[in-house]
Amino acid sequence: MLSTLLGQLQGYFSKYFIIGSFSPMLAFTFINGAAAYFVFEPWSAWVDRNLLGTTTVGGGVFLTTSILVGIVLLAYVLSSLSTFLRQVLEGKWWGGFASLIVPAQNKRRLALVGELNQAFQEIPDLAHLPEWDGRLLAARERGRSDHKAKSFSAAGSDAIEALLDKLEEKREQNQVVTAADLTAVAELLEKRLQDFDIDVGEDLEDEHGRFSALVDYAKGSLEEGRGRHTRLQNELNSNFGAQEIAPTKMGNIANTIQSYVMRRYRCNLEVLWTNLMQLVQKDDQARTMLMEAKTQLDFLVACCWLTLLTGIIWSVMAFTITPARLGFLLAALGGPLGAYLWYRAAAEQYRSFADVAMTLFDSFRFDLLQAMHLQAPADVEQERTMWAAIDKLMTFGEEGNFRYVKAVPPAPSPASPSPPASQAVSAPKPPEASAAADAQAPS
Repeated sequence: MLSTLLGQLQGYFSKYFIIGSFSPMLAFTFINGAAAYFVFEPWSAWVDRNLLGTTTVGGGVFLTTSILVGIVLLAYVLSSLSTFLRQVLEGKWWGGFASLIVPAQNKRRLALVGELNQAFQEIPDLAHLPEWDGRLLAARERGRSDHKAKSFSAAGSDAIEALLDKLEEKREQNQVVTAADLTAVAELLEKRLQDFDIDVGEDLEDEHGRFSALVDYAKGSLEEGRGRHTRLQNELNSNFGAQEIAPTKMGNIANTIQSYVMRRYRCNLEVLWTNLMQLVQKDDQARTMLMEAKTQLDFLVACCWLTLLTGIIWSVMAFTITPARLGFLLAALGGPLGAYLWYRAAAEQYRSFADVAMTLFDSFRFDLLQAMHLQAPADVEQERTMWAAIDKLMTFGEEGNFRYVKAVPPAPSPASPSPPASQAVSAPKPPEASAAADAQAPS
């Protein structure tokens, strides 16, 4: 029965609807129905009478088919509301409620920016560490010549010894040894090398050797510092956009798509999204890649809302219809917790969807310009200027200095005669018509 229904559904709906909307609706309906069978007596009696205990095959098939058709209709409603439900998770709320949660997201962003700035400061500081080698060697020579045979013996509370012990402990714990820490030791050690003869005794030679080993460790971690800076920059770019901070994690990830296109090309993707999707639909591989990423996102969003709805329904039932303290606590706490876990998974999948959207714009941006009858730019600077001018035209209606080009038709097949010269190219669209056709916001 179910396999037959799925086969018929594929004839009316796409596989993306079946995976993204019908499958979670069917699964949650079955799970809740099975759970209610063991908890809610009127429901179990109805199931026994109409589904499990029916004596007529036709009646059972009709009732089962009716239930499945109802699930299909509910799944279609869920699919129709998918954009709205996703936008709610993105933090597109009414009133000033969002302003109460934005500070928490801003705190996350500021913490990440602080780590990024610290990592950036360490890179140039560590890059200048080699100059201390020459300065300490020069100090050793001055100590030999100016204080010949003057020995040094480290005391129990020696400052350099304490600093070296602290930095060596960081090294053992694989922590970052900063340039500021090494500079503080190097300044004290340089003065000590100038005041004593390093050839007399072993303490001073030991301190210099320990410091040199820490410098080598810091130099080795220089590449790690650069890698850490790059990782933090990527983390910032993939978690927060350049627009206003959204009140939710998913909303900030959604903003990264526009921020990437604006940062790299100075392009307002929102007004070009529909035009871009028209080109993507013509490419089977690109369309499949985009739809699979979106279907996975829709599936997780649907599971998030269905889990929350399930928790609410069971909470009401456990509080009013069949009072049960333990059941109420499980539903009231487990429902939101499960929904939150689905939400976190959906937010991570949104990151994958964002990567696909960015890649598609990178791949189809010149095709998009060609579809708008605009000449391809010669370099990055000209491309940024062109996208900025298109944004002004489509968003604000400002005139731009555009040069339209004629679209070149595909080459005729050998079996068909060549078209006349007057029909070899199509007439360019007027600027007003081209702008009006392209100025559509993404859904």
